[in-house]
Parts: sequence; C-alpha cells; structure tokens
Amino acid sequence: MKRNTLIAIAAAGAVIAGGTIGGVALASGSGGGEQELRGTEQAAAAVDISDRDDDRDDRDDDAEREQEQGRDQSQDAGQGQGQDRGQDGDSRYSRVTALALSEAPGFVTDLERDHRDNGTVVWEVDIFGTDGQWYDVEINEDGTEVLRSHLDNDDDDDDDDRQVIPSSGIDIVEAILIAEQHTGAAFKDADLDDDGRHWEIELRGDGYEHEVKVAVATGEVTAYEKENDDD
Repeated sequence: MKRNTLIAIAAAGAVIAGGTIGGVALASGSGGGEQELRGTEQAAAAVDISDRDDDRDDRDDDAEREQEQGRDQSQDAGQGQGQDRGQDGDSRYSRVTALALSEAPGFVTDLERDHRDNGTVVWEVDIFGTDGQWYDVEINEDGTEVLRSHLDNDDDDDDDDRQVIPSSGIDIVEAILIAEQHTGAAFKDADLDDDGRHWEIELRGDGYEHEVKVAVATGEVTAYEKENDDD
C-alpha cells in the first residue's frame, strides 16, 4: 500500500516539474536561481504529502487490525460459551449415569428427573445389569450421592416383552443432548424402546411437552411431537 502511494507521488512530481515549474520560469523570465528555489519548494511539498499519506495508511492498517482482533475475540467468546453449555449438560447427565453404573454395572435404559412432593429433585436410573438383572438406582439432584439402590424383582413382564439391549450406537446421554438441541426444551425423561432401536425422550418448555425419538444406530431424530403442557 505504501509503495503504490510513493509511485503516485513521484508521477505527480514529474508532471509538476515538467509543466508548472517550467511555465513559471518562462513567464517570469527569471534565472536558474528562482527556478531552483521553486523546484526545491515543490519537492518539499511532495515529500510532505507522501509522509501524510503514509501516516494515514498506517492509521488505516491499525484500525483494520483492531477490527480483525475484535471479530476474532467475539467469535472465540461465542464458541467458548457454546462449548460451556454443551459440557455442562454432558457432565451433568454423565455424572448421574456414571455414579449409578458404579453402584450397579450394566446398561442404562431409563433416566428420569423426578420432582418429589417434598420439593426435592431425584434422578431415577434403570439399569440392565451385567448379571442379567434389573436395578433401580436413585441419585440426588447434584449427581454426587446414591440415595437408594435395589434389585428390581418385578416378575410381571412376559417373555415376549423383554428389553433388547443394543450392542452399539449412541447412549442415553448423547440422545438427551440431541433432543435438547432439537427442541430447546428442558429434559424430563428418557428411555429405550423395547426393540432397542430408539431412544424416546420427553422434554418440557415454553408451555409445551415435547416428545422426541432418536435412532440408536445413527443419532438421527426420527420423530417429533409437541402438545400443550397442562401440568
């Protein structure tokens, strides 16, 4: 940018020297001293103009750099906030399920955030254990303490209604985060359907109850419904 400015000033100086200065010399009929003096004044003026242009270019470059830095900082801040939100949700659900699995190793098939009549909030976790048994685990709201854990001896289920446990795909935490992103609503309950192919997530927000189905294999939202929340 500076080099282009200097070239333009040099070209302008050549025109001045060939036209204006020569014209003044012919009109005045003065000797070489007057012409030399005027030539020196013109050269000094050209240098002064060049310096001012260079200063202006420097200021423009500084302003552009400041604007770029401001945009970069804004983008970094926005990305950081988005990451924080994702990490908060991930860590909260992961903390609850990890604590429940430490109590009863296996596969989490159901997670519910239950509001009790006494005003407390408890996480209820259903686990199909590695020993082939079902377990119910209750975790406090912060996900830091096991409140209750017991073997589920409900024998009312028929053989044809047994739960299929998928061997691969997304887990319950990933499915909840996908549903929250899809709806912008607050999580309430999630469970694995009987055939083990979909996570069914219930959420609430903005006066609506949202129901989302997420494919276990792909993490794709395959069904979505919402209706007025009457509670």
